[in-house]
Amino acid sequence: MYESPRRRRSSSQGAVEVPLSQLHVVAAQRQLPMLLEALPETDASEAIFAWSELLVACQAQAPELLKTWSCGIGPLLRLAVAVPKEQWLRSPKEPWCEPSNYADEAEGPEGPTLGFEALPKLEKLIRHLLVKYEDAPMALAGGFTWSDGAGGTLREREGREVVLCSASGMSLCLRFIQLFREVCQGTRKPVAAAQDLLSSTLTKKMVGQLMASAAEELPKPPPVEVPDSTRHVQPVEVTLQSPLMALRRAQLEIHAAGGKVLGDALGRTRLAKDLGTVEEEEFTLELLAWLSRFAEELEPEFQESSSAAQCVEWLLSQRALDPKFSLVLGGNPRAPKKVLAAAKRDAATLELERLQQSGQRFLPNPAKIKAHLLLLDKSSYEACDTLAVRENEAKRGEATWVPERLRFLIGEASLLREPSPPNSWQGDEYEPCEAEERFLQDPKYLRKATVRIDEILSFEYLQHVGQTMRNCLRVERRGGMSLMKYLSRVKARESSFWVMTITAEEEEEGEEVAPVQHLLLMEVARAVSRSRAVYNGLNVIHQAEGSHPRRWPRLDAWRWLQEWAQQEDLRPDGPEGVTVGPYGGYDGRMERWDIRRCFLW
Repeated sequence: MYESPRRRRSSSQGAVEVPLSQLHVVAAQRQLPMLLEALPETDASEAIFAWSELLVACQAQAPELLKTWSCGIGPLLRLAVAVPKEQWLRSPKEPWCEPSNYADEAEGPEGPTLGFEALPKLEKLIRHLLVKYEDAPMALAGGFTWSDGAGGTLREREGREVVLCSASGMSLCLRFIQLFREVCQGTRKPVAAAQDLLSSTLTKKMVGQLMASAAEELPKPPPVEVPDSTRHVQPVEVTLQSPLMALRRAQLEIHAAGGKVLGDALGRTRLAKDLGTVEEEEFTLELLAWLSRFAEELEPEFQESSSAAQCVEWLLSQRALDPKFSLVLGGNPRAPKKVLAAAKRDAATLELERLQQSGQRFLPNPAKIKAHLLLLDKSSYEACDTLAVRENEAKRGEATWVPERLRFLIGEASLLREPSPPNSWQGDEYEPCEAEERFLQDPKYLRKATVRIDEILSFEYLQHVGQTMRNCLRVERRGGMSLMKYLSRVKARESSFWVMTITAEEEEEGEEVAPVQHLLLMEVARAVSRSRAVYNGLNVIHQAEGSHPRRWPRLDAWRWLQEWAQQEDLRPDGPEGVTVGPYGGYDGRMERWDIRRCFLW
C-alpha cells in the first residue's frame, strides 16, 4: 500500500507494510469499491493511506484487531472511508490502549462470530479518534460492526471464511458512522445532523429517544451465518441488531408501543432494510402511528409478528402503487382485519417483494433508471394468461405443444406433440401466433390488472425469476455458469436486471391469492462504442426474454416494454438499435422496435 501522490510529494515515506493475510486483502478489495461508491466525494488514495495508518497503529498496540474481519479490519476500513483523517481528534500513534500480550497467530481461525474479545480495544480506538465527550451514543457505533451478511462469502478453507456486507447495508452503516462522529464531536446539534444524514422527517423526540436508548458499549457484530449455498438467507436476528432497527424502535417508542412483537414485525419488513425518500418516510411515520394505535388495543391481527409484518408490507406496497394512498378511509383509520385480509390475497406479490430484500442484495442501477407501473382497466387490458390458448387448442386437437402443468388436466398423450411452441428457441425469426392474437383480443378475457417492471435487487429474487420463467438463470442449468455470469455483471455494475409481471386485480370465484404472472426478463447493459472502449451509461436493453419454452415476448408485453423504454430513454441493443439474429441480416425497412427484426437473447 502506498501513500497518495499528493502526500508522497511532501514525504519520503514509500510503501506501507501491514501484516494482513491474503484473505483479508481480498476482502478489502471487494468491500472498498462499495464504500467509495456510497461516499463518492471520498478520495480513495487518502482513505487507503488512513486505513494503513490505523492498521500500523493496531499492530503496535492491539494486534488482535488485525486477526478478524468483522471485529477489527473491516470496521477500521469503514472508519477510514467514512471519517477523513483531518476529522480525527487525535493521532492513532498516540497511546490509546495498554500494551497487549497477544500471541501472534498467523492464518488462524476466521469467521463472523470470532474476535469478540477484541471489541473493547476497538471501542477504545474509536473513542480516542472521534469522541470529544465521555457520553457517546454507542448504538450509532453499530455502523462500525453491523453487517447484513448479504454480500457473499470468501472462503480460504474450512473454518477460515469472511462473510461480506452488501453494498446497500454498507451504505446504511456509513450514514450512522458519520452521525456518530458529528454527535460525539458536537459539530452540529444531533437533530440537525440526523435529519441531514438519515431523514429530514426525524423529530427532536425521535432523535432524543435514539440517543437515550444508546448502548453503553460498542455493539457486537450480529449472528451472521456462514452461507451454505449461494441462496442462503441470514436469520432475522441479524436485521434486528442493525442501527436502523434501533432508529425504528425509537420511532415506535414515542408512541409508547415499542413492544417486542411490533419490533420483530418491523424487522421482517423493508422498513428494517432501508431508509426511503422524504415522502416514503413521512408515510412510514403515519404507518407506525397506525400500527401503535391498534397494538395498544391488542388487536388480534397484531398479536403475532408475522401477521403485523404482513399488514405493514401490504400498506407499503399500496403506497408504492398509489402516492395518494391513505391510512384513513372515509374519515376512519383502516381496520387491521381488512388490511390483513387484503394482504393475504396479495400474498404472492408480497412474497416477491420479500425476495427483493433477501439473500445477497444489489445496489440500484447507477443510471437511475426507474421502475414502471401500469394500471389497466377492462377497456385496455388484453388478457392475463395465454395459457387458455394452449388448453383450448389441445382440447380441439390443434395444439403442437402443451405445458407440463396441463398434462394432468388434459390426460391425452396423443395431443402432446412437443416441443414446438410459436417463437421458440428453435425459430430464428418471429412467427405470429394467430390463436394467441385472437385470445388477446377476446373481450371475455379482459380483466383489471397491474403491470409492473421492477429492478431485481437481490440474488434470491434473480434466482426465483430464473426458476419461475424456466430460463438459464436456474442454478441447475449448465452447472450454474449462466447465473454466475449474470451475477458478476450485476456486482460489477455492468448490467441491471428487470422483470415484468402482471397481476389481475379482480378476484375470481374461489380465488384466495391473486396470481402473479412473469411475462418478461430484461437485461439493461452498458452501451459501448464500436471500439468497445467508451461507455455511455446503462441505457441499452441487451436482453428481453419471455418465459420458457416460449422465449419470444408476448405482443402486449412487447408494447409495455417499449412504453417503459420510451419513459427511461432506453433503446434495443446492437447495430442500428437492434441485436440482429445469427441467421438473418438487418432489414433496414423495419423500424427498430419491430419485433420481426429483433433477436434479443
